[in-house]
Amino acid sequence: MKRRDSIIDDLHKLRERIGRAHGFDVDRIAATIRQHEREAGGRGRGVVEEPTGTKRQARLGRRRKSARRRDGAVGA
Repeated sequence: MKRRDSIIDDLHKLRERIGRAHGFDVDRIAATIRQHEREAGGRGRGVVEEPTGTKRQARLGRRRKSARRRDGAVGA
């Protein structure tokens, strides 16, 4: 028998409560999220912010530098 996870149970309850509060209408839920994002930041920042300096960005930067060196770009 599988063990119950209280965190997952809480997430299911929250999802049900949010859905019920918005008539299970995805458009209404999305509009509420956008409203919360506007109220949270006001400076173009959302509730969840995009991380800066991610590993992917660093990898891309290294690729660009090596490509400039191969092309003979000045200042690379």
